Amino acid sequence: MSDGTMNENEVAQEIGKRIRQWRMNTPPPKTRRKRQNETGWRPHMTIEELAKATGLTVTTVNKLELGYKAPRIESLLLLSQAFGCDPSELLPKTKHRNSGKSELLNELAAAAGQLGAKQLRELIKQARGMEPG
Repeated sequence: MSDGTMNENEVAQEIGKRIRQWRMNTPPPKTRRKRQNETGWRPHMTIEELAKATGLTVTTVNKLELGYKAPRIESLLLLSQAFGCDPSELLPKTKHRNSGKSELLNELAAAAGQLGAKQLRELIKQARGMEPG
């Protein structure tokens, strides 16, 4: 979306991408690492192994990874445990639209804290008389 926010489908797709990235970068369980010379061996955790590690079904893990649905909180926690990461690592990074404004307001509050009551009233009067923008 143009204002920097994501709709529900975009959120699910972004979480799915992150789940896949983490799965592809997570080594397989130790029980499978011994079979590296076998045909079809993968150097990363498979969807089936992730499902087993989390207790989720293979179908659910697949749908989450493809971004067909967003995970429930419980599933997010199980996935983060399987990957050994913080749950926030699986979530999209948010863009704080007003972060610049927040910083300015904090700076204004700090400066205003140094003013006396008369000066504060004058500052408020001037601020109210300004045009928005």
